[in-house]
Amino acid sequence: MRQAAALLIFSLLAAPAAAAPGLTGAPVLTTPIGARSSGLGRAFTAVPGDPEAINYNPGALAFAERTELSATYMSGYLDGSYGLLSAPLPLGSFVLTPAYMFFNSGKMDLNLSDGTRATVTAEQDKVAYLSAGWRPRPELGVGFTLKRASLELAEAATATSLHYDLGVLYSAKSGLSLGAAYLNAGGKIKFEERGDPPPVTRRLGASYKMEVTPPNLLDPGAEITYSDVLFSADWSRTDRDKGYYQGGVESNMTLSGGAIFSLRLGYLAGRDSGGMTYGLGIGGRNWGLDCSFAPSDSLDTVSQATLNYRF
Repeated sequence: MRQAAALLIFSLLAAPAAAAPGLTGAPVLTTPIGARSSGLGRAFTAVPGDPEAINYNPGALAFAERTELSATYMSGYLDGSYGLLSAPLPLGSFVLTPAYMFFNSGKMDLNLSDGTRATVTAEQDKVAYLSAGWRPRPELGVGFTLKRASLELAEAATATSLHYDLGVLYSAKSGLSLGAAYLNAGGKIKFEERGDPPPVTRRLGASYKMEVTPPNLLDPGAEITYSDVLFSADWSRTDRDKGYYQGGVESNMTLSGGAIFSLRLGYLAGRDSGGMTYGLGIGGRNWGLDCSFAPSDSLDTVSQATLNYRF
């Protein structure tokens, strides 16, 4: 009975994450975690070199140039708290990226027909990643990610599953980048006899980065030594759901003292919980702190913070 109750809980928790409730499992695999990517409206398939690409395109991780540790915390998405740790490790033309994500939905009261009463964690998910990126040519990156998802419902029912991602990114010297990814392929997610297919997702994206010359073009009196603008746009579709578009723009400015400021604006089109997203960042030579906010009529405001340190 306790397992049956947990399965019912799973169905209810999965419903907000898919267009057709119950048709796909492990919605944690499609979590839009990462402050920079969320500030850009999740249009991140063709943005090279950022640790947040672990959930968007493993081919983009092949462009990581320095060892980096990235930690993200997110709240307000599907009434849970999320965390993500990732660390791209460049090794010549290869980049290895281990990562770990967790989700905790909080406590709930469990009352079963046999008289059992307890306060349990409604859902707790963990995903371990190992990604490998390779640049056979300076402008081309390909990547593969293996993921192991561990899901626990009401501290009574558990499931584990293996999944993989494939991705490619072409980044030209002109600043134009094109990316494609195939995410979350693998076996069904099963709790006892029940099995749901994984949320297989296809992504296509383009981005364009241009340097602003002179860097203080908008404010001639400002002590800005470098400035650039990034435009990005994506299309994504998860199996048994419709396709969506998203886009974003980012402005980066480096001051004479070395401080870096970033402003981001994104838009999620066609979603019940869509609309504008906002982000900002501050950093220095080896570190950066990014924040993002996504107001929503149907969900609480989704807020994220990402701290990066480059070695």
